[in-house]
Formats: sequence, C-alpha cells, structure tokens
Amino acid sequence: MPRMRRALAIAGILAGGCSSEERAPYIGEEDSGSSDDSNAIYDYAELEIFEPQSASIHLMSEPVHLLAEVTDPDGFALDVDEVLWVTDDDEPTLWTELEGDVELAPGIYDISAVARLPNGDRLRTTVGGVRVQARWTGVYAGEVVLVIVTTIPGGGPLILTCEGPLDFVVSLDGREAPVEDGECTISVFGQMFDGTYSIEMGIDAAGLAQGTADFAFTTPLGPFEFPIDWVGAFYDNRFSAGLSGTVAVPLVGDAALSGSLQALNVNPYVDP
Repeated sequence: MPRMRRALAIAGILAGGCSSEERAPYIGEEDSGSSDDSNAIYDYAELEIFEPQSASIHLMSEPVHLLAEVTDPDGFALDVDEVLWVTDDDEPTLWTELEGDVELAPGIYDISAVARLPNGDRLRTTVGGVRVQARWTGVYAGEVVLVIVTTIPGGGPLILTCEGPLDFVVSLDGREAPVEDGECTISVFGQMFDGTYSIEMGIDAAGLAQGTADFAFTTPLGPFEFPIDWVGAFYDNRFSAGLSGTVAVPLVGDAALSGSLQALNVNPYVDP
C-alpha cells in the first residue's frame, strides 16, 4: 500500500506522557517511570490514516472505510491494540480497531484516529473535510427553455421563446434544492420583452424531482402568467426535466407549450 504521509493534524509523539487536553475520552492517566526496553521501538512510532482521505466524498448509502497504521521510522507496521476513531469533538466513538467500516449521517467531518502505544504514549492523526452526501449533491448550472406556440386569430402562428439560466444547489442529504429566480427575453412581432420565472423543487430519496415553474410575461397582447408542473430526475451528474402543457394567452386563446430544465453538476462540494 503506497504511503500517504499527512500533515493535517498529526500530534507529536509525547515523551513521558501527554496533557489531559489531548487525551481521547477512553485514555486514562499515563503510566509514569516505565523503562521497559521491549517497548523502546514505539518511541519513534508514527500513526497514519490511509482512509478516508481529506476532502473525500462518500455517498450516504455506502459505508465509510477507516484504515490507519502505526509504523516505526523505517515504515514497518507495529502492533497496536488500543485504537479509537472519533469525529470532530471526540463524540461519538466510531470504531475501535485500525480498520473498519462505519455509517455516517450526511455531513462534513473531521475524523481522528487515536492510538495508545504499549510504551504509554498516545498518537493522534486527523483528516478533515470528509464529506458524506447524496449521489446528486452539488452546485448545478444550466438553462431553462420554454416555447409557446399558438395561432393568432385571422393571422399566422405566434411563437414565444423564453431562455434563461437555471442555478441551484442540492443539499448534503440530497433533499433540498432552492432554485434562483431567473429572467428571460422573448420576441413578439420583432420586439423584445422581459419575462421572469421562479422554480420550486422537491427531491425524493431516489433522486426523482418534481415541482412547479411559475412564468410571468408582459407582451403587446397584455400581461400573463402561468404555473407549469414538472417532473424530472438526477442522473450521471446532471439534472433533467421536461415542460409541457397548455396555457391561455390573452386575446389569442389556448397555446401549446413545451420546454425543458437542464443543468450539470459543476461542483460536488457544497457547504451545509
């Protein structure tokens, strides 16, 4: 296994004992005056965490693998029985061996391995920013496209097109995704007019999404607004939903509408 030396939070080896502030919850007072030469090999031991890695992402449906090792200065593994894995504030205790699998709730963690050595010293190493999140968690950027097609009485077809940005962030647990309001411009008889839209989104545990898109326009035919119910899904680092239905256009009548909501996951790292 390749060595991955970390300098994130490695506590120095404490010769002759350690302060109470640095003790893990389960470690009692240091034995004093011990001079057992058989434990001298531990005087320069190092504790390394191989898994998880700092700033790594783990899906909340899968266990987080823990793997650490205590070695001598030459890189050879040493036997250590007293090991404790803890989170940011030493609570809760995650695991009590050098290797194991644990399940964590969605969140961002600092995870520490604490080893009590046979010579009485204690080693502690920490990896930070370990993320547990949904498969589709992330920052999304894309586009809203809406097309309204109708026929003007006594005239030809009328096509209104609205295109604008689609920006939102899916939470660590994958269930919340507030969408930023957007603006678009439509062309009517060669003139440009502004439109606005707001989108609500709900996401279930499987990554299926649904909600409502509310559009509002001001045109030569008068102002009008309408909501569109939509259904979509997250997959392959992207989000996709279709828009379809019928809307009543002032002074014209019913019009068919179609369109889409499309966005890519441009950054899987989000803050809680």
